Amino acid sequence: MVLFRGDIKCKSLQRRTSISVILPADNIHFLQDAEEIVPKPYKTLYLLHGLYGSDDIFLANTSIQKFAEDNGIAIVIPCGENSFYVDNPKAHAYYGEYVGQELLDITRNIFPLSDKREDTFIAGFSMGGYGAIRNGLKYHENFSKIGMMSAALITEDIVNYTDDGNVLRSRDFYESIFGDLDMLKGSDMDPKALIGNCPNIPDIHMACGVDDFLFEKNVDFYGFLKDNGIDATFIKAPGEHTWEFCDEHIKEFIKTLV
Repeated sequence: MVLFRGDIKCKSLQRRTSISVILPADNIHFLQDAEEIVPKPYKTLYLLHGLYGSDDIFLANTSIQKFAEDNGIAIVIPCGENSFYVDNPKAHAYYGEYVGQELLDITRNIFPLSDKREDTFIAGFSMGGYGAIRNGLKYHENFSKIGMMSAALITEDIVNYTDDGNVLRSRDFYESIFGDLDMLKGSDMDPKALIGNCPNIPDIHMACGVDDFLFEKNVDFYGFLKDNGIDATFIKAPGEHTWEFCDEHIKEFIKTLV
């Protein structure tokens, strides 16, 4: 396994931003005098972190590096700030465009990553789970599978928020990200609206702990998918909104990719 961490310059954000890249290369087992060669170009998972996170947070809190090596898959982790991976024209911070298209172009130019849709996947935890479904659908021509771990499917709720000292319940905070919340429903930031406008829906894999505060939101979205004839997978398991749950279920998602 090879780990790269560094900065890239991107047009979508008009600045440099950090990324972490895990490659299933150099799998040399010195004690066994053996080496495993993973064929190039690599299948690739673009993995999105949650609120308050950064590109190194999965490296610190999960065993994703080892699992990428064991399954022969590359993983690209961008830094999404607190953007929910949507486009913010006023700040010229087009995070949706970045993770949906430009990041793929940049990393494929640098690393031996497959450019085939069937080899390219997007997933995320919490805020990143929302980012995965939003951009996996909007850029459906790029991704064949979407993984949502404890996804923050909150767009139908935040429109009712008021000013609050807690940023997670602050209307001002969410308006700084999504813009006018009264215009959010039916827009390209509304996952349900994107489902209705997507001609080629990627495979959808969901997982959420039954004691997670986001559980009912995930149940509702899964019900919406089923009502619309979309064959998705939803794992309901014991657990809360924790790294332990994320670690276990991102591994289960990766198993479906190889």
